[in-house]
Amino acid sequence: MAEARVIRRSKSDVQTELSSYNELTQDSTTVDKRKAQYKTLVENYYSLTTDGYEYAWGKSFYCANRFRGETFAESIQRHESYLALRMQLKPGDKVLDIGCGVGGPLRRIAYLTGAHITGITISQYQVQRATVIGVPANCQFIQGDFMDLPFENNSFDHVYAIESVCHAPEKSKCFAEVFRVLKPGGSFVGYDVCLTDKYDDQNREHIEIIRLMEASFGLPKLKSTHELVSDLKSVGFTVEENRIIPEADIPSYQRLAGGDSKLSLKHFRTSPIGRWFGRNIIWLMEKTRIVSKGSAEISDMFQKSAKSMLRAGKRDIVTPMFFFLARKS
Repeated sequence: MAEARVIRRSKSDVQTELSSYNELTQDSTTVDKRKAQYKTLVENYYSLTTDGYEYAWGKSFYCANRFRGETFAESIQRHESYLALRMQLKPGDKVLDIGCGVGGPLRRIAYLTGAHITGITISQYQVQRATVIGVPANCQFIQGDFMDLPFENNSFDHVYAIESVCHAPEKSKCFAEVFRVLKPGGSFVGYDVCLTDKYDDQNREHIEIIRLMEASFGLPKLKSTHELVSDLKSVGFTVEENRIIPEADIPSYQRLAGGDSKLSLKHFRTSPIGRWFGRNIIWLMEKTRIVSKGSAEISDMFQKSAKSMLRAGKRDIVTPMFFFLARKS
């Protein structure tokens, strides 16, 4: 099967990307520097982590709440289908997915609706992976920057984003680009990772958790839900709806703690013991030169991101499910 094919990457490329990424995520690195070099930060992050995300999460790299009796895969399908429903897509609509990853949501929404969907990602490696996995006839993938979209004005009927706008150094500039390429009357919908009202910028523990999240998820600077809405309005959007999707029976972060329980075998790969096991296997493979030097360090990055997301989720200071529906008049 095409999905099983592995894209070989040179060891020197991996080490160069890792060194550059580490430089931009050190505690001494200023927010302004991360914002100025966001392209390098985000592209290197996804070049380094995409294979790990596919291994642990599948083709959709994000979180969703779950109801009792609902599988993880079913929760992801529901999450994606809800966006298609809110956009009211129909066959032939031209749709843009900004920050499309390897195309999990794109393929599902295209299959459900018959719309033509263009996915854009800053990562050339993700475009390569998406191509290997397969490109439906009504879809296409391109490398590009959602801060400077390579499309004419009024090109798309609808635009959506799933946990990708958080990588923007300035959301207002990203939203201005979306507004430009969107046709009048078109919708812009999405979910994004945001700080909640429970985040206290004077609380040292909160500050530590967010700093760890930013460093381990390739984020220039996390912003609040209020700031996201303000940025949408500042470029001309009418915000018709915005809300935090509430956690259901099983919180979105629970899979990082071991699925439905700490002993869940179903979600072993993302559980604490599964991550520990995987990290040590990678360490051994690196020592025996089966995988590139730095692979264990990349695994450590996943460990840090999982721990920070768990801590943030349990304290309710971050949501990965801030839903917004905006429209261009």
